[in-house]
Amino acid sequence: MRLILLIAVFVGLGLGAPPVIDNYVVNGSDALTAEFPYMVSLRTRSGTHTCGATIISKRWLMTAAHCFTSRNPDDYTVQYGTNVISRDGDSVMKIRRIICHEGYDDNNQFIHDIALIELDHPLEFDAFVDAVQLPHPFAFTQGGVESQLVGWGLNATVGGVIQTHLQKVDLETMTDDECRKLHFDKIHTTNICAGAKGGGKGQCTGDSGGPLLVNGVQVGIVSWSVKPCTIAPYPGVFTEVSHYIDWILLNSDIVLKY
Repeated sequence: MRLILLIAVFVGLGLGAPPVIDNYVVNGSDALTAEFPYMVSLRTRSGTHTCGATIISKRWLMTAAHCFTSRNPDDYTVQYGTNVISRDGDSVMKIRRIICHEGYDDNNQFIHDIALIELDHPLEFDAFVDAVQLPHPFAFTQGGVESQLVGWGLNATVGGVIQTHLQKVDLETMTDDECRKLHFDKIHTTNICAGAKGGGKGQCTGDSGGPLLVNGVQVGIVSWSVKPCTIAPYPGVFTEVSHYIDWILLNSDIVLKY
């Protein structure tokens, strides 16, 4: 079903049939131990990695709404506190509740592609498990800013595999006008874009829901991208987190400390 949705986005841009849309880190490098203690693997009931997510409090995670083909919490688990994920790994927890943005629409270029996950019980924070820093409401991120993408996604569209070791890759943000022109005005004001000049680095299948970071602050959530993964000149498209701080606070019990 996800493949169909991703193809629909590409066709919606007026660019014809596949290449399709994916989400995995392409040309990244291994993350260091405890470098990203807020990274979480969202898994299917069978333990297969499907998306990234980030810890935003001891009880709440944040990810992309399109990661959920089912809204039944029993269909998913999360693995946390590790860079190396596996079907039978440790630190796996059940999910109590899934809250997708009420305005999310995959037929409208994945608008409002954000979701919250309430965990079955609170996490214990330490050097390996901690919350990501969120931006101030409606904080603006300029184009041309160094940023970082983190995830376990495919390392290539064709012949790529899900990474078991967490990957990171350096990118550069793009202005809204630049991104909108490249995507034929199919970008929402609640999106932020980032990529590498010349392509070749960025998100691919499996990175969905993971973070785009600027100086350690999560400014974006991996939403979609033109495929093949990291093809030039198209940057990755992210949900811009600063637009949703009020929504996050309304739908959870977290308290933000800046």
